[in-house]
Amino acid sequence: MKALLKISVFLSLFLFNQLDAKAQPKGIHLSWNGRKEVNTSRTIAITWMNDLPIKGELVYGKDSLNLNKKTKAKVEYVEALMTHINKVTLNKLTPATYYYYKVGSEENGWSKVYKFRTGSKNGDKGKIVVGIWSDTQNNGGNYNFEQTDTIVKQLSKSAFYFTIHNGDMVENGSVVKNWKDLFNITQPINANYPLMSVTGNHDVVNDTASPIFQKPFPIFYDLMNLPNNQLNYSYDYGNTHFIAINSGWAEGAAKVGKVLFEENSEEYKWLESDLKNARKNKKVNWIILYSHYPVYSFGFSHIPTWQKHLKPLVDKYEVDLYLAGHRHVYERHKAIRGSEIFEPENQHVYFKPKGTVYITNGSCGGNLTGTGGQNQSDMIFTPKEKNYSYSIMTIEGNQLNYEVYNKQGNKIDYFTISKD
Repeated sequence: MKALLKISVFLSLFLFNQLDAKAQPKGIHLSWNGRKEVNTSRTIAITWMNDLPIKGELVYGKDSLNLNKKTKAKVEYVEALMTHINKVTLNKLTPATYYYYKVGSEENGWSKVYKFRTGSKNGDKGKIVVGIWSDTQNNGGNYNFEQTDTIVKQLSKSAFYFTIHNGDMVENGSVVKNWKDLFNITQPINANYPLMSVTGNHDVVNDTASPIFQKPFPIFYDLMNLPNNQLNYSYDYGNTHFIAINSGWAEGAAKVGKVLFEENSEEYKWLESDLKNARKNKKVNWIILYSHYPVYSFGFSHIPTWQKHLKPLVDKYEVDLYLAGHRHVYERHKAIRGSEIFEPENQHVYFKPKGTVYITNGSCGGNLTGTGGQNQSDMIFTPKEKNYSYSIMTIEGNQLNYEVYNKQGNKIDYFTISKD
């Protein structure tokens, strides 16, 4: 009898732990959203998964020991993911303030306590710190996101306010497991810092005959909670205007005449209107545009049609910095406007540059591309060796500092753009 009792207790504990594990919040990530207006200083969106049909809650406050506010999540079962997606949007928050929160329920337990910072008011010239990462796709050498996990651990050592991800989040956007694994691995930073990503060619449909060619798989829309149509959107943070755009599968689209942002297309008109308004806004000191495909790049990653579509708008509205991914090697280019390439006096300082600075952010997991491009006329720096890398960007007043690190945490490049 004693033996049977022990077995019964063991099985009960095992089943309880299994159910408890399923009920636990997973893949917690922050973002900003809004279909018409994005208010980074007063709002935040929190998204998470749990396997059991439990109405999730979020409790939060300005004191980590006194989470005195509570709100229920909107919960939807997503059959493709075989899990429940919980989404909460908080409004009327205090600008430039740290909030602490946890998600879950009394019946099934809570996550650990995380924190986020609301944005500074529009026009504020105080410090903005942004983590930059790209190409976390789980292919050769990163099948279980082991390289990405290393980068996440390094990023976690830095203090920033939100992150920009330059796309190719996963190797195959149609595979559910890829997304689940990614968000679980990256939760340590995504649960503390809003994730403001763009889509890469591996995240979108590559079938040129498909009605949703170059748009994400439905799983993306279920999991993400980004502004506008989640593909092309913009937001202000302090004195900086950020614009995220979907470059689709530019390489394949070029072969069939379907490269996005063709002049007079809907997305082109949207981008021009957004840039025009940003340049008129006296509270905006910096404009930063980011996508997956680069406008300037060495080798096969350079898509001439993509450059042809984007560059006229970048030049016309004097975009300060263009951030991209796709090529799995870090690249830094000289300031460029029109056909002019401006050589800086100091290789690490762009002083009142007359053109846009173009950066390719390398890889945070995807198999590394061969090096090259050191002799390219517009290139100012690219490593001679392969590196997994991430970056920390700091903007304060009229100065932008950019630091690039490899997965060991060693600085491999840095530069400053100064308007003073």
